[in-house]
Amino acid sequence: MKVKFWGVRGSIPSPISGKAIRKKIEKVLSMAKPSDLLSSSSIEEFLESLKFSMLNTYGGNTTCLELRDKDNQLVIIDAGTGLRELGNSILEEGFMNGRGRAFWVFTHTHWDHLQGIPFFVPIYIPGNLFDIYSSVQNLEEKLKYQHKSDHFPMPYEGLSSTKNYHFIPEGQTFELGKNLKVFSKSVRHPGGCFSYRFEEDGKVFIFASDAEFNLEEMENIEQYMEYFQNADVLVFDTQYTIDESLKKIDWGHSSASIATDIALKANVKKLVLFHHDPSYDDEKLDTVFLRALNYKSMMNQHHELKIIMAYEGLELEI
Repeated sequence: MKVKFWGVRGSIPSPISGKAIRKKIEKVLSMAKPSDLLSSSSIEEFLESLKFSMLNTYGGNTTCLELRDKDNQLVIIDAGTGLRELGNSILEEGFMNGRGRAFWVFTHTHWDHLQGIPFFVPIYIPGNLFDIYSSVQNLEEKLKYQHKSDHFPMPYEGLSSTKNYHFIPEGQTFELGKNLKVFSKSVRHPGGCFSYRFEEDGKVFIFASDAEFNLEEMENIEQYMEYFQNADVLVFDTQYTIDESLKKIDWGHSSASIATDIALKANVKKLVLFHHDPSYDDEKLDTVFLRALNYKSMMNQHHELKIIMAYEGLELEI
């Protein structure tokens, strides 16, 4: 399996501002020595020495991932604003000419997981086929509601591709093509949400966004241990700091500390911190990442768990 992240924010898109870009430039220039600027190679070497947030951005688009199986079959996960660029990237794979096919999995129907659909070019092109799977009841009706004239000028009927909806009860295994076995598990979130476990040739990828695991949930975490156990990659909701999560009970999100605890208990190999708060700038996200690394070291410094901060464009091979 290969996974690419097209949107990593939660709640609402948060594009980087011109002021923030200027601040990055000022900071980079203040760190440069004259010798760092003597040639293109010295400039390149200097830039490569900088930490991620100074040279890049984690991104401002909301939730959307691309998963590919070993035969390169496409699976789309959710439909936040990151879906627009994903759609543009696949047009040359037959989607421009109505010969594209993809599977699509939805966790729930909050805005930040649907906002990209009206701007997803392949869904408008006749002939393209999307097999849509979810443990969400009445998903098609909920997606149609987004396209009522009060909300968007293009009616749902204008999405001219073929869309086949498949409701899968929680915990029931289903197959996506010949290679992927998938099943869902509900997680605590206002209005309900489902996590998905993807398996191929003994490798496991779990997507668990919009999941609130607070101290109360952690007392009953054993019911989730088999589900998370031995995942090669676990993408987990870490929108809040631990202090914020204690103040925002029932808001539906977790912290990096809780995610790390779960990953350590379940013997996860890679934990991806995800669904970043829209108010966090890149520097704050660097701090969240560093705290997670320190917390993991404090709790179990000998465990081989690798922690990664999700950013737009991140690609993982499982």
